Amino acid sequence: MIMTYTSLLTTSLTLAASLCAGASAETITVCADGSCDFSTPNAALASALPGDVVEIGAGTYVLEESVSLVGNQITVRGAVDAFGQPATILDGQGSFLVMGLAYADQALVENLVITNGHGDYGGGARFIASADVVVRNCHFRNNHANWDGGGLRMSLNTTLTLVDCKITGNTADHPTWPGQSRGAGANVSGATLTLVRTRVCGNLDSSTAGLQQITGVNESELVGFGACIQSDCEVCVTTEPADLNFDGTVGGADLTILLSSWGNPGYADLDGSGIVDGADLAKLLASWS
Repeated sequence: MIMTYTSLLTTSLTLAASLCAGASAETITVCADGSCDFSTPNAALASALPGDVVEIGAGTYVLEESVSLVGNQITVRGAVDAFGQPATILDGQGSFLVMGLAYADQALVENLVITNGHGDYGGGARFIASADVVVRNCHFRNNHANWDGGGLRMSLNTTLTLVDCKITGNTADHPTWPGQSRGAGANVSGATLTLVRTRVCGNLDSSTAGLQQITGVNESELVGFGACIQSDCEVCVTTEPADLNFDGTVGGADLTILLSSWGNPGYADLDGSGIVDGADLAKLLASWS
């Protein structure tokens, strides 16, 4: 299922982000060299309370266990490189699910590469019974599920919005019962998924079709917000980030949306700073068509 109006999308993203940045929030830092509050993401998340922000420094974290987020209104934020791409890599070593969220309402996850995960249901990430979750600027790549959802799996009434994400190179195939696995990119089971400028491509499952990128929902319902779902990544193109109403151009309607979000979080936050301000206005004007 996908929301119908851009205004509803704006409201939901703003609500989720603002709840995650609530009053008295604490920032908890993670870096592998031991100079931060914690050296592993799991230890940091175990100490997080509602409203807290867990910042994970740049680098590759070769995990010894799945990263678990249980609890409402928590932000998990990785670092970005000079081009704004995620620079924090969580590596499951091909042995277990990389990241699991359960009962994590209004969670916000940003700037992570989730890779080399392995599980029966959900290889890279799994979202269980979590409402109003926003995942922004994350890459799910080279993960594997034996059954469904190589990149990620959603279940139990989860509502998830992916913004500026990539789901590529994931697989779903059971070693004993081939031909029955589905949704190498993502599997939606009793949940609601919204894609905003997100690419889902180049994923391979062992079902009859073989190239089902997302299962459990009609793929055609998911591309209304500038997203792309294709078997071939070469032809999978999303809209310009400043095209806030997803009509193929950047103009007055997009400016109106940005100004209506001024001073707040939301998907008009083009530079990922956490708030819509002059820097986002400059980016929009630079993309004017």
